[in-house]
Amino acid sequence: MKYLLLLVTVVFCSCSPKIRTSVSEKHEKLNEIDKVVIFNAKSELPSNYSKIGTTKIGDTGFTTTCDLNTVLEKAKIEARKSGANALLITEHLYPSTFGSTCHRITADLLRIENTAVYNQPIITKDTIQLISSSKVVTANEVVYGPGYGFKTSKFLVTANVGQSFRVASSPDGLNSEQKEYLKKLKSGLSYDISAYYLKEGRTGFGLKYNVYKSSGTIHNQQITLDNGTIVTGDFSDDITISFIGPSFILTEDEHARVGEANLELALGYLSYQNKSTIIGSPLKITGANLGMIGGMGYHFRITPHFLLGPQVNFVGGVLKKFKYKYPDGRTETIKLKDDEFENLWRIDLAIGAKFRF
Repeated sequence: MKYLLLLVTVVFCSCSPKIRTSVSEKHEKLNEIDKVVIFNAKSELPSNYSKIGTTKIGDTGFTTTCDLNTVLEKAKIEARKSGANALLITEHLYPSTFGSTCHRITADLLRIENTAVYNQPIITKDTIQLISSSKVVTANEVVYGPGYGFKTSKFLVTANVGQSFRVASSPDGLNSEQKEYLKKLKSGLSYDISAYYLKEGRTGFGLKYNVYKSSGTIHNQQITLDNGTIVTGDFSDDITISFIGPSFILTEDEHARVGEANLELALGYLSYQNKSTIIGSPLKITGANLGMIGGMGYHFRITPHFLLGPQVNFVGGVLKKFKYKYPDGRTETIKLKDDEFENLWRIDLAIGAKFRF
């Protein structure tokens, strides 16, 4: 029975916010009905006040009752216990998509001379309203201490650049020099840019454009012509793989202080182009099919509207046919067998930037 009671206690405590309070001056405890005034900025404070401590209402990792109303009421209780009749909110961390689902605040515990001259706030979920005003102030408009108190962004632009690695295996029958050449050719530079319209600052729909480039030259290679003649010369490849299509993003908003995590998914048109030369003779190879991009990243906040950080994208599709354009202007389309499809899948390891406005 005692273990059951212990378990119930642990579960109950885990569901409540994590509270840490430190007091530098001892004062008589206030009654439960005594008024506690909440200030959101130092400019709101009276000329005479004293700071007697701090309190922090956080997240245990299992906390479920942590809406703004509950968190502020917990802070008021801590204030009364310490003999404080006012709170100055110095930090307010909002719930985030990939982090904590709780409101978390840090506040100074204050003593002021007269609380009666301040309007008593009516606190509802995610809003604060004063009795003397009919205007409801939403969480997106309230500035808590040094936070970023701007309105929710409606538009987001992302840009990435980095190294890419194609994952397709090499064909059989190549010598060691050709294998090494193909290995280098499957590593290249990639970049992309996306623009999104955001709903509530976290989910958005837009357009993504992505490009991969790789090139190289291999020397003194032999080929046998249709008439049996063997010729020797240089071969080169200049490959561009492009993607454009509608994209979806799920991201943390501007209230995430350190940075923002994000997930992206895009479906669209994937094109392949290789401007190759075979012993001095140009040959253009093209193809296209449905492509997909899935990405994830984390961007650190540099300014309220600008962030930088790592991004990983999985990009690709398959080509089922190629179109060849020869030097004399002739074209030929070759359909590939199932076991000959060209695998364009790759991994992009990039540094990305996010711009909110």
